[in-house]
Parts: sequence; structure tokens; C-alpha cells
Amino acid sequence: MKRFGLAAVLLTAMILLPSLGQEQSAAKPQLILFLSIDQMRFDYLTRFSDLFKGGFRTLLDQGAVFPNANFRHALTETGPGHAVLLSGRHPSHSGIISNNWYDPFLKRLVNVVDDPVQSPLGGEGRGASPVNFLGFTLGDVLKQKSPESRVVAVSLTDRSAILMAGHGGDAAYWYETTGGNFITSTYYMSKAPAWLENWNNQRLADRYAGQKWTRLLEEEKLYETYAGPDAIEGEWDRKDIVFPHSIRGTPPQREFYDYLRRTPFADELTLSVALEAMRAHQLGLDASTDILAIGFSATDIVGHTYGAESQEVMDQLLRLDLILESLFQEIEGGVGLDKTLVVLTADHGVLPLVETLQAKGIEARRAHPQVLEAAVEQALETQYPGVENLIADSSRDIYLDEEVLQRHRLNRTEVETTIIKALLSTDLVEAVYTHSQLLSNEPSSDRYIELFRNSFFQPRSPHLMVLVKKYLYLDSRPGGTGHGTPYDYDRHVPIIFMGRGIEPGSYPAPCGPEDIAPTLAKLLGLDYPLENDSRLLSEMIEPARR
Repeated sequence: MKRFGLAAVLLTAMILLPSLGQEQSAAKPQLILFLSIDQMRFDYLTRFSDLFKGGFRTLLDQGAVFPNANFRHALTETGPGHAVLLSGRHPSHSGIISNNWYDPFLKRLVNVVDDPVQSPLGGEGRGASPVNFLGFTLGDVLKQKSPESRVVAVSLTDRSAILMAGHGGDAAYWYETTGGNFITSTYYMSKAPAWLENWNNQRLADRYAGQKWTRLLEEEKLYETYAGPDAIEGEWDRKDIVFPHSIRGTPPQREFYDYLRRTPFADELTLSVALEAMRAHQLGLDASTDILAIGFSATDIVGHTYGAESQEVMDQLLRLDLILESLFQEIEGGVGLDKTLVVLTADHGVLPLVETLQAKGIEARRAHPQVLEAAVEQALETQYPGVENLIADSSRDIYLDEEVLQRHRLNRTEVETTIIKALLSTDLVEAVYTHSQLLSNEPSSDRYIELFRNSFFQPRSPHLMVLVKKYLYLDSRPGGTGHGTPYDYDRHVPIIFMGRGIEPGSYPAPCGPEDIAPTLAKLLGLDYPLENDSRLLSEMIEPARR
């Protein structure tokens, strides 16, 4: 169950939010439906706009669309992105710097939502909680003002659900590939709720066994027009790259439950659980504002596998369009869309396939992380012969072993300089940032340093944070693509608001996901802190509510 950390979080909220007791708007929504589409680039909305007939179409036609929304931090991963969405806080303040970080005391990597004190409920999986997240979310502040309000999050991924639910969330539910169940943890409750056990007992994931993922639309030429050829060299394992796609493995094999995530069927399961959770927690049914956050994550895994400009991503989005329409219909029948405020965004973007970029004449490359590791290892052996294990952890960014530094009385700055020279010599690295650079507030002509400062939290951040060159995909796998850089393809995401108090239209002024939580707080009549570089999205709010 929740521990003393929540009390500390809410105490902090009370200190920072002195006007929390002011009157909320009489016309506040009964439900905030918060939608995070993992790895959704903004250009997906414009590229496939003509084909959307469901939920995306509704949002584009009836919502306030922000076409120039970019994250303001450098390490664009799922954990940091979702930590921002309903807190508005940079990783430098939330402590969520990446999906994993090296712990010098445990001497191993720590997952962003690892919590060994907690146990999974509803099935096998990780004991997880928001214990690593510092600060508070909109939901935490809302429940401080309105204890009867409920905050629930559901996602395919644990970090998405947990970080959106915040410390005070009533529940978070996520998918585990061990048995194909949605689970929660003892942080939220003492035992799995009956509705969740009933849902898991239906074995809905197993029903996809033997089912093929085929194109939604019959006209294959449409896919070629909007996405290009089906088979693109560089997709995933360079084998299963042509429609239709079979799901590997059979239940109850973990391979089957893992591969299922690589299909649009994963979002169908997420919707099913989210609707059950909404009903079980009775969200949106009374005058108190509730929050239902749903993380649709299949787009991320499909994107990693087949690339941003693949027919698979196109089909995934067309199917998600219909899933969102089903969700809106359920909301309309239960709560009423007129009583609901909908927000849609994403946790990060993605680099297009290297091979797709090359075909367009863009200088793009693949590289193995071992190239960097080998260069650093050779440089350290030459400069410090006989000194072993200077590097505690490394794939791209580098953690030094400070005990080794002290034992051999090495100058940290000199060691860092040696490593930086080695990294730059590979022609894969644009820049390397040290703690001293990131702790400094000195102005710089470096356009990326502020983004790295926003990603920097000294107790957890690597000693050397590496910026790889643009259009470089650094990974050990033979195909696929990824994200994690400060380049525009990783930071540019959609933001759409739709519902009561929102004026539909396109709002081109620069903004970012950090602006969502304080803007929602404004609409709810709550005071909420802004980062120094964020703002309220006031231009979309009806004049009477500004």
C-alpha cells in the first residue's frame, strides 16, 4: 500500500500551492480523459489526416491542436516522457532521467518504476510503484483539494501507467508478458480487485493465437501512396517485414505474449481493461472531477519494429483511430463527452528508419554501441595502464566507478577528458556533456545544452551524457529504429485538447508537453507551478475562463 512518501509529496504541494483552496470553476469537467500515444510523432496526424474516420478525426475537427509542441528535455525515452505529461516537471526536477539508470550503491541498473518493497497483484511481474518519482502530479494536487476525486491509469507499459497515476493515484494497471495478464501492485491495494481477476480469467490475449495481422483497408495502393512499399530493408529482424504478420509463439509461451505487443491487438486489450477500470472505479459519474489516463503503447513497439514511415505504422494508426472512436462512444454513453475534457499527446517521437532516410538522400547511419565502448576502453588502457573497471556502466552514456577513481587517486576531469576525446574520435558523437557543464548556468551557443540540463538530475545522471550525431541509430540490433535524442524527430509530438471550455482550432505558437498539467490545473481552478521555460496554453481557453 502507499507509504509515507505520498504525505511528503502532498505536504510539498501545500507549500508550493498557497492558493489551492480557491474556488474551482462551477463548470469543471466530471472526467479528464488523458490519452498518451506512445511514440506518436506529430506528423502522423497530418500524414494520415485524410484517412482518419474515427477518434483522430473527432479530435482534429473538434479539438484545439498544437502543431509546434516539442519536449524540452534531451533524453526522450518513455519514462521521462510520461513523468512529464501529468506533472509538467522536467527530469531535472522529477528525477526520472531515463528508463533505467545506474545505482552506484546497488552496483546495477535500476528500472524507472522498480520497487522491491512492493509485490505484483493479478499475475506475475515486477513489484512496481512511483517511488522513484520526485514531486507531485496534477492528480495528486487534485486529490488534495478534492479527496473524493479518483485518479486511475491503464497502459500496456508499467512506467506509462504508474508515472501518469502519480503518488496519489487510486490505481495503475499494466500488461505483463509473463502470463498475458494486466496487473497492479501492492502500492495501490492489498489484493487484486475482483473485476481485474475476472478480466484476466477470460484469457482475452489468448484469443489472438493463430490470428494474423492484416491490413485494415483492402486497397493496398493506399498504403503505397501514404506509406510507401511494404517490405523495407532495415525493418526489425529483416525477415518478418511483409503483411500479413503472424504472432510468434502460442499461449502460454512468453514469446506469444511478448510478440502480441508488436501488433494493434495490444491496444484492443488496453481499451478493454481501461473501460473495465473506468466502470469499476465509477469514474466521471459524480460532480467531482476524476482522471482516467490511458497509455496506448502499440504504436511505440510497431514503430521500433517497422519504422515511422512503414505500412505497419500506418495500419496501426488507422486501427487506433477506430479504437479511440470506440472509447469516445463508451464515454458518451457513460459519462457524456460534454462532461469530459479530452487531452491527447505522446511521450516522445522517433527516428525514421535509417534506410528510409538514406533513400531520400539524407546522410543516416547505423552503428553498434561497441564502437564507442571499444574506443573508450582503448583510450583508458593507454592513459591508465593497469587500472581496471573505471567504467561502471556504458552503452551510450557513461557512468564512472568513483571508488576506482578514488582508489587510484585519478583526477576525474582528466579521466573525463580522455573519454570525451575517444568518443569524439569515432565520428559518431556530436558532443559530450559533463556534470560541471550541466550544473553551470552560463549562457551557451550550444542549442542542445539546455535540453540536457533539463534532463540532468545529478544523483542519477551519467557522468558523461553523450549526444550522438543526427540521423544516427546506435543499437546492437540489425534493424528497427529508436529514439532518445534531443533532435526534432524525437521531441515533436501532438498536443490536442477537446471538450468543455476549449475553443477548437489550430494554435501554432511553440509549446510543449510540460505545459499540459498547469493548463489542466488552470481549467480546474487549481494553482500549479510552471517550469521556467513552460507556459499556460491560454490561447485555446474560452475567454470567460482565462
